[in-house]
Amino acid sequence: MDRLSRYLTAQFFVQALTIFLAGGALIWLMQLLRLFDLVSSQGQNILTLMGQSALTTPTYARSILYVCLAIGLVRGLRALQSSRELHTIHAAQRTPALWSAIIAFTVIGTLAVGAVAHWAEPLARRVSAEWSADIAADVVGRALVPGQFTELEDGLVFSIGGRRADGTLADFFFDDTTHDTRRTYFAETARVFKDTSGYQLILNDGAIQYESAEQRGLSQIAFGQYHISLTSLVEAGRPDAGIEQLDTLALIEGLGLGTLDNPERALAAVHSRLADGLRAIAFCALAASLVAFPHGRRGGFRVPMELVILVIAFAEQAVSAFSGGGANHYVAPGLILAFAVALFAYRLRYASPPSMFRRAGA
Repeated sequence: MDRLSRYLTAQFFVQALTIFLAGGALIWLMQLLRLFDLVSSQGQNILTLMGQSALTTPTYARSILYVCLAIGLVRGLRALQSSRELHTIHAAQRTPALWSAIIAFTVIGTLAVGAVAHWAEPLARRVSAEWSADIAADVVGRALVPGQFTELEDGLVFSIGGRRADGTLADFFFDDTTHDTRRTYFAETARVFKDTSGYQLILNDGAIQYESAEQRGLSQIAFGQYHISLTSLVEAGRPDAGIEQLDTLALIEGLGLGTLDNPERALAAVHSRLADGLRAIAFCALAASLVAFPHGRRGGFRVPMELVILVIAFAEQAVSAFSGGGANHYVAPGLILAFAVALFAYRLRYASPPSMFRRAGA
């Protein structure tokens, strides 16, 4: 890569990183607002709120990173168009340096998208789940208000009658609706402790009531002591958590060994993550085919290319969402890539200045 290619690649990355950092900051603030009521109701501090929102950011960053790359490429090429540098590159037949810069930008951007989709997002989800289990233990063991019902996660409701000096919870009540069978736990006393497998909730002298949609009435089982894993309770409130917390290599290994409980969903997750890399390539190719060639237009109304990229990205996401999942995730970005390659080939043949100069000279 020569000096011109390095200069152009740096310009593209500056634009893309600026847009991505601005978008990431907005996403983080939105997550702060979304989690504020939940975290504050659980008695947690501002650091927990900021940390939890930061751990959810990679999930949303994954959905905008490839768009930021394409828009950054568009803005970088438009800046070259405004300064007439793009005209000079084409007229001086230095386009190989331009194409090298675009290819390098696309490859590095695709690797970044893959790192987020295959590794960073699952890791963030895994750390968030472990932190949520710690918060759950804190809520159950300390932050529950006697006589008040507290929702730990969707479908998990706790209540206590009082708290003794040694931390024992008296008149414990817990309702779990995360399963097909509703479970309600009653116990005279309860305690929270941590072992090698995570936080455990020990219930003493109580009963479990079961209620399912298939049967009428309740079934009750009395117990002297009963153990509940708080980590499993938090994961039960998020049915896809186990798969979402595994990186792609772990999912592929699990599919090969047959150790996953839901192989269909795991395979769909792998396809979804791989499709993100294809989206990055497709949208960068689309941006290059639209803006990488100079023009002499000065006035008149022109649709911003950034808006065109956004509209196409929304349309592609809508098509992918209703495509049925699995390998169908590749259909929409594949069509965009095919269109971008065809448009680029056409403009390279008929719209580049050197070609026009050669036709005029002939």
